[in-house]
Amino acid sequence: MKFDNIVIGGGMAGLSAALRLVEAGQKTLLMASGQSALHFSSGSVDLLESEGDPRAALPAFMAAHPDHPYSKVGMQNIEASLADLQRHCAEQGLPLVRHETNHERLTPIGTLKRTWLSPDTCACVTDAPIPQSLLLATLEGFRDFHPALAAANLATHPRFAHCRILTGEIRLPQLAEFSRNPHEFRSADIARLCDKHHLVADLANEISRMVQESGVPDCRNIVLPACLSLGLVGPRLAELEQRTGCTIKEVATMPPSLIGMRMQEALKRRFMALGGTFLTSERVLGARYEGDRVVGVHTQNGDDQLFEADNFVLASGSFFSRGLESRLRGIREPIFDADVLSLEERDAWAGRRLFDHHPFMGFGVKTDDQLRVLRDGKPLANLYGAGSVLANYDPIKEGSGSGVAVATGWQAAGHILGAAQ
Repeated sequence: MKFDNIVIGGGMAGLSAALRLVEAGQKTLLMASGQSALHFSSGSVDLLESEGDPRAALPAFMAAHPDHPYSKVGMQNIEASLADLQRHCAEQGLPLVRHETNHERLTPIGTLKRTWLSPDTCACVTDAPIPQSLLLATLEGFRDFHPALAAANLATHPRFAHCRILTGEIRLPQLAEFSRNPHEFRSADIARLCDKHHLVADLANEISRMVQESGVPDCRNIVLPACLSLGLVGPRLAELEQRTGCTIKEVATMPPSLIGMRMQEALKRRFMALGGTFLTSERVLGARYEGDRVVGVHTQNGDDQLFEADNFVLASGSFFSRGLESRLRGIREPIFDADVLSLEERDAWAGRRLFDHHPFMGFGVKTDDQLRVLRDGKPLANLYGAGSVLANYDPIKEGSGSGVAVATGWQAAGHILGAAQ
């Protein structure tokens, strides 16, 4: 099987690369081994931790970190990649919103996390006035969102000092159809039920009941856990708002996160609609070479079945996705045996305290300035790296994880298209 391009990895970096390539008319195969980190994601896109406009902070940040993936992409391309992501998501009915500065996304424990792009259904804090009252609600039996905990944490934020934060619980008798313990529902369980049955009227009645019983009957701002649909939830929330007269937003739950899963599915649908080929449960195990070029890759099905292409993008993720492996002798990239940045002394890999800086977060595959993967100190001519498999950045400390994924995936594709001209 021969393609123009093969992208290894079905997360944000791989999808960003694959979308740009297939939209340019390239015959592109995306190979995903299964769940990506998007299944554990909030669905928001972080650019850089900053109180103001992260775009204004990026030039100085890149100057101070010349080996950072952002520095290899460049400011203009970073912005173009994020604009492309917004366009693709909007085409699939999943609009992403942003402001001129980072906004703050509500987390499932009630803290606020700065971010750059968020689905328009997410509960976020912007420059708009904070409402006088806010109701955080869950569904009876749901284990992955606790309104009381979230309310207690949110109440400590200075901007909510004058907001009355209420809590409530929605009771849906239909949940009893599950045979498991009725107090161990997960987000996907509830979403399947809501997709199977038309429960909007029941949900609207329950929301109205909660508001009346809260003691603040004029409360019109509701936050629910993201568990009302496996698919696009916007139309369902809009109907609930029409029935209740409330503004209803959702908050990402503890994993699995339906908001992140929806984004992955939306981008996958977009890729396939543009003519791309998507293979799942295909873990790439190794490659064949001719000189400094990759000829093809093989999977667990055997090295006699070779997937060939002119160019390849390695977007296999970090340790979590098994794109990197930690062994007694050090860090290893398992598919191409690429050069990796690491530390020889294992005791230096992690800080002494949980919330210390951990050097292993910056470990990863080395690339040249064009994001070509290095092997034995030299770049492979047709293999590009993207996303969290890359070295020289710390997504947690910097607040840059999904931004780097989008930018490097998009730019890797750009290098491939430039070389083809």
